[in-house]
Parts: sequence; C-alpha cells; structure tokens
Amino acid sequence: MSQLIYQSSVRVFNHNLKNLAAILKLAARDARARGIEPSVLLNARLAPDMFPLLTQVQIAADNAKGCAARLAGIDVPVFEDNETSFAELDKRLKETLAFLRGLKAAQFEGSEAREVVMKLPIGTLRFSGLDYLTGWALPNFYFHYSAAYNILRHNGVTLGKRDFLGVVPGVQASGKIARLMAGK
Repeated sequence: MSQLIYQSSVRVFNHNLKNLAAILKLAARDARARGIEPSVLLNARLAPDMFPLLTQVQIAADNAKGCAARLAGIDVPVFEDNETSFAELDKRLKETLAFLRGLKAAQFEGSEAREVVMKLPIGTLRFSGLDYLTGWALPNFYFHYSAAYNILRHNGVTLGKRDFLGVVPGVQASGKIARLMAGK
C-alpha cells in the first residue's frame, strides 16, 4: 500500500506540476504576443472572492510539497509567497519538483495509516494518511491547479485539455485518439 501512496501522491504531483509549468510558459508567451502586461494575468481572478493566478499556483505547489512531506513523515519545506512574475512562479515550481524528486518510496512506508495533523488558524484537522491524500490533499491540489488553468483560459490564453493533462504517464493509445493526445 505504501508504494501506491507514493505513486498516487509524488508521481501525480510531479506530472501535474510539470504541466502547470508548461501552461505558465504558454501564458507568458501569450501575454507578450498580445501585448498584455503579465501582471494582468498574474493578478486575474475567476471571481472577486477567489485568489488570483499567482496565489492559485503557490497553493497548488504548497499542496504538493505539503502532502508529500506529511506522508513521508518529514517537515514541510516553507517557501515565501513573494512571487510576482511568471519566471518566479516557474522557479517555485522547479523547487517543488526538486523536493519531490528527493523523496523515496521507502519514506512512505506505513503512510496510509500515519496520522496527519494540520494546524490551521481556525482549528486542527486530523486524518489517516490515506484519508488525507484522497479526501483533502488531492482534491485541494486539483482545485487550485484547475483554477489556475481556468483563469488563463478565461483571459484568452489558448489552452486545451491536452495542456491540462499533458502526456498521461503509462497510457497507450491507438487510432485517432493517439494523434489527438500527441497534438497531431
């Protein structure tokens, strides 16, 4: 089970953070091509009560490194939330990916039953590792990843489902879908 927890956390976060980094690079190029000040996209929101793109990316990265660290039983690395550019967000994603690469499957031994405690300003949450991963960490990660993607789409950046999914690990495809997934 521990190997499955590792695969379902570290590998999933790694794949999707790489996709997010590629999406942000497309957004930066799009802003230049359309003559849009990058800060317009970086501070764009889907709704007035939602976080802007910058924060959505920061939180997605925080969810990935936080989940992986908690499941591995180690301290969560702390990053300052001081990014103001696409390049700085890219650096944050690279640092998060480097952290994830440093984790080994053996560190996740027993993680499905390990107690995960999250102290928040408004209270404390307690989970088993499995419940934390499946009920909290993955849904929160995908929420913020999706919000970042949707902010950019809403603001005219030409993105599609293929950008969001990337090259799906382990998939084998044939026929028309193979060409579609390969971007051909």
